[in-house]
Amino acid sequence: MLTIYKSSPDGILKTIKKFESNCWINITAPSKEELEEVSRSCKIPMDFLEDPLDLEESARIEYDEETNSTLLINDFPIVDVTNDQFNSYITIPIGIILGSDYIVTVCQQPSNFLNGLIKKNVSTLMKSRFALEVLLSISTQYLDNLKHLNKHRLKIESNLRDSLTNKQLYDLMEIEKSLVYFLTSLKSNATVITKLFRIHSIKLYEDDKDLLEDVKIENNQGIETTELYTRILDSITSSYSSLISNELNNTMKTLTLFTVFLTLPTLVFSFYGMNVDLPAMGTDSTSWVSTLLIALILVVLIGGALWKRRIF
Repeated sequence: MLTIYKSSPDGILKTIKKFESNCWINITAPSKEELEEVSRSCKIPMDFLEDPLDLEESARIEYDEETNSTLLINDFPIVDVTNDQFNSYITIPIGIILGSDYIVTVCQQPSNFLNGLIKKNVSTLMKSRFALEVLLSISTQYLDNLKHLNKHRLKIESNLRDSLTNKQLYDLMEIEKSLVYFLTSLKSNATVITKLFRIHSIKLYEDDKDLLEDVKIENNQGIETTELYTRILDSITSSYSSLISNELNNTMKTLTLFTVFLTLPTLVFSFYGMNVDLPAMGTDSTSWVSTLLIALILVVLIGGALWKRRIF
């Protein structure tokens, strides 16, 4: 899908039908024909348009001298549609291409933060400022999603105190997976942001430099928050793993004690059930009481010994 926007004289971002100078071309899940049309009309290298569509593409900056075009690739978070039980996240690349007369954004899937830029009426006349606004929106998107993940983690942690289920463990695994995606992508984005301070193909004015500094701060905050949440999640996982192991040990100890106490009377009754002469095996009808007393004494002695060793 291909949508073209341009800032009107009164500063409002409007949709237009044709390529015009200083317009913004937003490309989402495009066809081969659409890419060829944009490449031909805007004089943009074809690989600049195709690379961001590769979901495994890493964040980077690339400049083409022949067409005077600069490609910025950053990763941004989206909801993982393969998981229908919980809103976990993955990250995919988005390309921002700054040409001589055009701004192009190209991505494999729709992005909510671009809709926010449309409502914000970002000017398409200032290409560098536009690119920085996109990067700032991406960093803000990470922070918003991190808040959502942490809120869900707190809810799971609260439920874990009452009971532990497989679903809660699976949700914690999804949160951990999302944090791994976030941390990897945020660090790659940080490299791109750092390069923007010294790259010459993108001209930055004083206000642009201040905005770039804000982007750097937001991205670093995302990295620090992700690392913090990862450490907290590792601590929770380790703690509950120890608790589960401790509960299993207690269960096994209880079963072992029951086995010991049930084995002692069985041992005594087995001896007196054999066809041999043993004490208290007369014809007296109360001799079974002696058997019970012997078994009870053994149970008490063994129980006392275990109590002294604090096995109970």
